[in-house]
Amino acid sequence: MATITINILGFNWFGGRGKYHHTFHIREDETGELLNDDMEIHFLELGKLAGLKRKPKDALEEWMLYFNNIQGEIMEEIAMGNPGIRKALTIEQIFFKNQKERRLYELREKAARDEISMVSGARAEGKAEGKAEMAQDAICKYLDARFASASNSLQVEVKQIDNIVILDRIINKIYTANSIEEATSIVQKAKE
Repeated sequence: MATITINILGFNWFGGRGKYHHTFHIREDETGELLNDDMEIHFLELGKLAGLKRKPKDALEEWMLYFNNIQGEIMEEIAMGNPGIRKALTIEQIFFKNQKERRLYELREKAARDEISMVSGARAEGKAEGKAEMAQDAICKYLDARFASASNSLQVEVKQIDNIVILDRIINKIYTANSIEEATSIVQKAKE
């Protein structure tokens, strides 16, 4: 089975102005022998397509324009011809109209940023205790926003966990919980 990595860059990494799609394969340093045909790494540079003065020539360019947040008639025309982009725009509109879903998304993003900050901060300062407190707070804030007072007892349980490994397990899965029962199960399994 092939392994393909696609990196969508919001900046220009490679030189030149015209080529926006770069594909790499893994080769042996001395001989140049290709490791296998099943590994590809793609880089798409959005900035090089942002000021496109012509119609997109293929679906890749259409998607890159979508990721560049192109607005107006051009995007409407693209969406009419590309069912995938039309569906993405519809979902995007529904998402932005639903305040609860948008708030949950923002909380997940904030928690992910907090987690990155906690890990780097704890490493830099060697303060696992502070990291545990921050993880507890992030989990409890999410539980409160998602399940309100139904999560109070689970929040108390989370506040009693001081093992950072267990808290990391919880924080990595808690955002998938669709009910307080699922959230409770995630916390219990992490403690095992």
